[in-house]
Order: sequence, then C-alpha cells, then structure tokens
Amino acid sequence: MMKAEFETAQEAALRLGVTTRAIQKWAAEGRLPGAMRYGRAWMIPRNAEPLTAAQMRSAAHHGMSDAYQLTPLRLAMPLLNSTYPVGRARETADAMPDADDRQIALAEYYLFAGDAEQAAQLAEPHMVSHDPGLRFSANLICVFANLGREHSHLAKFAMLNLSEQSSAALTSGAPAQVRALAVFASNLIAVDFRLPLADVPPMEEHLAQLPGGFRQYACCVLAHKAYLAKDYGKCLTIAELSLALSPEQYPIAAVYTHVAAVIALINMKRVDEARAHMDKAWKIAQPDGLLQPFVEHHGLLQGMVEVYFSKAAPDVLRRIVKLTEKYSSGWRKVHNLEANRDVADNLTTMEFTIAMLYNRGWKIREIAGHLELSVRTVNRHIASIYEKLGIHDRDMLDRFMLQ
Repeated sequence: MMKAEFETAQEAALRLGVTTRAIQKWAAEGRLPGAMRYGRAWMIPRNAEPLTAAQMRSAAHHGMSDAYQLTPLRLAMPLLNSTYPVGRARETADAMPDADDRQIALAEYYLFAGDAEQAAQLAEPHMVSHDPGLRFSANLICVFANLGREHSHLAKFAMLNLSEQSSAALTSGAPAQVRALAVFASNLIAVDFRLPLADVPPMEEHLAQLPGGFRQYACCVLAHKAYLAKDYGKCLTIAELSLALSPEQYPIAAVYTHVAAVIALINMKRVDEARAHMDKAWKIAQPDGLLQPFVEHHGLLQGMVEVYFSKAAPDVLRRIVKLTEKYSSGWRKVHNLEANRDVADNLTTMEFTIAMLYNRGWKIREIAGHLELSVRTVNRHIASIYEKLGIHDRDMLDRFMLQ
C-alpha cells in the first residue's frame, strides 16, 4: 500500500520534470500536500502537484494546512461511527463503497473482535497515508492492536505518530472536527496509559465537534478519567448519561460505555447493578463477537468478567483470558516504561483480579463471595501473589496494582 501511495523525491522529480532538489525544497516548504520526511529522505504522494503561490497564500491566510485545505475530510474510524444493526458489523464493513474506508473498517472489526493480527495487517499500510482521516484511524488502531500482539515497540511507534499528528492539528488552523479528534486522541492515550496530560484543551469543550460514535467513546474516556480520580459516582453518571442521551446506538461505543458503568458500580460494591450493565454490554457485543472492551478493561472490571462469563459463556471466558494475557503484557511494557512505574506483570488474570480487589480494601470473604470461590482458594491466591511480587503484606501491594 505504501508503495502504491508514495514515491521518492527522485521519482517525483522525473514525473514533474524538475530537479530532485526542487522536489525536496517544495516538500520542506509545504508545497507538496502530504509529503512526509523519513530520516533525510522525502516520500511524496503519487500524483501530488505542487501548490501555486496563490494556493499557498490562501492556505496561509486561512490559517489552514494544505492537507486540510485541499483534501476532503474523511470520517475517521467509520465502523465505530456507524449505527449498524447489532450482528452486522462485518457486513457493514464489507459494504463500504470506498476501498480505503472498507479496509479501515475491517481493521476496526478485527480489533474489536479480538483479532489483533488481522487488525494490524489491515491498518499498518495507512499509518503513513497523506489522508489525515486514514492516518489517524490507522495509528489509533495500531496502538491497541500491537498491544494485543505483544509488540509494544510498534504500539509506542503508533502512539508517537498519533501524538505528532494531534500536536500538528492543535497548533495549526485545522478544522474544528480535526482539532476535536486531536484532543480526543491525546486524552485517550493519557488516560488509558495513566500518563500526565499537558497543554491539551479540555475534552468537554470539543465533544460537540466529534461524530456520534466518537462522542460516546469520548464520554467513556471522561468516565475512565473520573474513575482514576476515584470519583466513581461521576464515572457512573457520565456513562449512564451518555447512554441515555445518545439518539442513536453506536454498538461499539455502547459496549464500552456499559463497561465503564460496570467499572464504576463494582468499585461502589453495587454488584447486582454492575451485572445488569454486563448483561446489556454482552447483548450488544455477542452477535458480532466484540471481545476487545472486556479484554482492555479486564483488570478494572475486578472479577466481573470471570463471574459473568463462567456461567453465561465459559468458552468466551477462556478466549477473553487468553487475549487479556497478551494484551496486558503489551500494555504493561508501555505503561511501565512511559510512567516509570511497575505494574505487576507475572500474575495470572485471576491473581491480578484478586490483588486488585484486595488492594481496594475488599475483605477476603467479600472477594470469595464475589468471585464464587472458597475462602481457602482466595487465601491461596493471595499467598501466591505475595510470593511472586516479593512482598509480605497488603500495604506493599499498592505499587504493583492499577490505580
């Protein structure tokens, strides 16, 4: 794909009948829309024509980069932003008329269905696209797909690309929708990886500019942010208001929103209400096999995955646990390096769940009742947790757990 979309400066020079140095100069000046630097070399979009002086003056006058001035805005993450009938996610992706939209939508489908390999393979060619929407979608998908592949270095590369694109949008005269996506992406990465967020406008101010699916997904990020501040009531309120006020259902975003409500409720020990939201999340997710929301938030769900799926769908539970082990391994490698903090990486998913609950003040009998285990089994898991982490009491557990 990259070969088909881009050409070298030498190839562009031959096509346009100028010197290679002229192409390099035009690229550096922004006269070739979509040109990208790779080390010391330039990659030029095929069929790109140099902007005229008048076009350059017009772009500068309006404060807009040429990529946004001359390229129609493409809807990023088209499947996430689709109100498709539940059970028709793959069909909806396959039916998209534009080939690039179709490929991105299929990458989304595979990502949310837990097939990280397929998602990455489909998205990666668009990571360097001159189209802002394709580039944004591809890098966002590749952050999470590469965590699921345990390719943390590739996830970090996609994060860097996304950060650079977002920074460029926020410091240029990009359209409001593009700036809103940049704010959303910056918040998503910061919240998901527990990183500081600096010099980015509040996401609440940009919700109205986001497409419907992104708007609901952004509310999940705000709910997650409230959870990190231990404001579980606010987390629940954001999630439930988002569900109540969405005029249409965006199935992927809706699953994430119900999961956010579960996270809030389980921290408030309102287990029956948490189970009700799990029911709603799975009712939407099951027909399309959307497992990724449960994988991404397995630790924060604090046993609800095991409790719910062990009876409702034990085969699904086994797959979620397998996917979670790989995803969590990739996530911890990025988080531990970026945040300079060690989250435990040698516990089983059940041990991590018990450690999370125990660290949050749950009593052993409460944990046993919640997870439908015996007190002896819980005690055995806690002894194993202590041994693996090299600690000897609950006070020492905090530094190894998600906050």
